[in-house]
Amino acid sequence: MALLLGLFAALCWSIHDIGARLLAPRMGAFRLGLRTEMGGFILLLPLVVMARSSNVNDWLLVGVLGVIYGLAIAGLFKSFAMAPLSVVGPFSSGYPALVVVWGMFFGLKPTLLQFGGIGAILAGAVVIARFSHEDGGMKSLGRSKLWELAFWIILSDVCFAAAIVLGQKLALTFGDATTAGLLRIAAMAVLGAFASREIAPSTSLTWKIALLCVFMGGLDVLALTGINAMGTMPYKELGAMGISTYGAIASVLAMIWLKEKVSLGQWIGIGLTVVGVAAIGVQFE
Repeated sequence: MALLLGLFAALCWSIHDIGARLLAPRMGAFRLGLRTEMGGFILLLPLVVMARSSNVNDWLLVGVLGVIYGLAIAGLFKSFAMAPLSVVGPFSSGYPALVVVWGMFFGLKPTLLQFGGIGAILAGAVVIARFSHEDGGMKSLGRSKLWELAFWIILSDVCFAAAIVLGQKLALTFGDATTAGLLRIAAMAVLGAFASREIAPSTSLTWKIALLCVFMGGLDVLALTGINAMGTMPYKELGAMGISTYGAIASVLAMIWLKEKVSLGQWIGIGLTVVGVAAIGVQFE
């Protein structure tokens, strides 16, 4: 079940990031991130208002989680403003491996087959990003931009991994969806600080774009709620590896909706991802 929730989150975020790739270069990455988080917050406002805890430490951790998630969104959306989805998607989908490493410090013992599955998923993500057409993917970036792009992707990966671990812990107190709403308060503050220093966008905010931001926020809420729900399930860390299929799903959706080309090498990477998910799905004895 945990793996299925991971796959569900990957699908939600893949559709979510189609919108991010379309709007981030024109609206501004941080402005878009802020508006998307606001959209999700509005949807969850009734749950946020009803949230209760007498433990001050819980509220402090919610603030920390929000800051971490805000940085994760900032890194992700900035990456989409710089590079095609077929590049950012695969490289930004490797963070669940960090969650697995974290779990191994607390008793998680994957089988050799499942280790192979983890390796296949990560290898597939690299292959998808690397083997692009001459006019797309990594080859569409100048060398000077690669290091900056790497910084934002690494920031996003590390922060998303930390947010998964901490979010699942807090979900035991506040609930899965409520936690996804509460973290947005601090996340919006972080993104607002970034947005205040961003160059004015070339695209103004219309009702259609505002509704798209709410829709994207809703997809983010669904993905996070599913991930938080893993926290009470066996092998939740391996379930999180299902999120790594996001890179493969995003590449296919980018081909369909954004007309980004998918090369033979990228199809091989997608195949590796599918094999890896199947291997991780094998239950422990």
